[in-house]
Amino acid sequence: MTKKFKTGVQWLTWSGILGVVSAGGLLTYVLVLNRPAKPVEVKLLTVERGTVETTINESGTVELRNQQTLKSPAEGAVERILVQPGERVKSDQVLLTLRYPERQTALTNQQVQIQQQRLTLARNRQKVVESQEQLEADQRELQKLTTLAKEGAVAQQQVLELEDKVRNAQITLRDAQADADTAQLELRRLQVESKGIQQQLEDTVINSPLNGVVLGVNVKNGDGVELRTDLLTLGDPTQVMIKLQLSTLNAARVKVNQLARVSAIGPRAETFTGRVQSLYPQAVSPEDNQRQGSSNQSNQPTVPATVRLDTPTRTLIPGGGVSVEIVLEQRQNVVALNTEAIQRSEANPFVWVRDREGKAQKRPINLGLEGLLTTEVKSGLRPGEKVVLPPAEETLEPGVLINAQQG
Repeated sequence: MTKKFKTGVQWLTWSGILGVVSAGGLLTYVLVLNRPAKPVEVKLLTVERGTVETTINESGTVELRNQQTLKSPAEGAVERILVQPGERVKSDQVLLTLRYPERQTALTNQQVQIQQQRLTLARNRQKVVESQEQLEADQRELQKLTTLAKEGAVAQQQVLELEDKVRNAQITLRDAQADADTAQLELRRLQVESKGIQQQLEDTVINSPLNGVVLGVNVKNGDGVELRTDLLTLGDPTQVMIKLQLSTLNAARVKVNQLARVSAIGPRAETFTGRVQSLYPQAVSPEDNQRQGSSNQSNQPTVPATVRLDTPTRTLIPGGGVSVEIVLEQRQNVVALNTEAIQRSEANPFVWVRDREGKAQKRPINLGLEGLLTTEVKSGLRPGEKVVLPPAEETLEPGVLINAQQG
């Protein structure tokens, strides 16, 4: 009996313990289930009006308007350079002079030949005069003898001999006239050649074709130059141009007069605005780019383009590289929203908003132009409203309590 009593007591004790544990577990479950959920920390963005745009980015090279490199018109030597880099020049100002000793010698020789030919022409003309006078004298004599022969005063043989003499005089006159004409043609040829040499000698003076600034001088005094050797580079600083080599994909989206923003490559660079001035009608091969002096290193065909800045600047250095942002499409004064706030996990885009109870709710929206950082909202939001920027580490669900901070 004692053993049975102890067994009963043990059973009751363990039953009580199990009951207590079960009751405690149930109470803990009820407390956890009914405990308020911890709010999700999010940021709120204020919906505002702004500008939405799509852009492309390219690199370019700075040039001045009418920038050009003057080249040697012929083979020779630099006699004297009259300007320095950075110096402002006026149109027709003498920049440098060249020396062509061979041409000067050729001109001297040509002038000697012209003088000799003039003497030859003078002699031939004198022969023409003398032959003309002789012919006229023989013709008068022949006329007299012909009259006397008819009267029987002279023999007919004398008349025949004089006729032969007249014919020879005519032949001599024609030969003399032909020699004079040939000498005249030769003189004209020599004079034309002399004029050409003189014109070439005038090329020894290199004048400025514009009002501008000297960007660089490629030669020194005494340097020998060949035909089309680069001498110096000029440009008009009142207008800054940017030369681009667009990829064919980007070129298909670019149009003349589109807005462009230009800045030097580097931190805190000042930005300048301009417009696309020209766009080449076809793509150019890398070989053609190299022949034209382009610095483009792409192995693919590119499309040359030019951007003209709205105002001149002394910040951008000609020949330097710049970053160019071309605005393809732009919408101003529209409802613009940070692209990060737009959710695309469903068929239609939506944003998260906070309701009056502080909970997250979905709101569908209709989108317009989509830029890189902001997107146009055509309907579903109004300026001044708040939208939720979801946290990256948590997923929102409708009805979730949120603790919002202004972003």
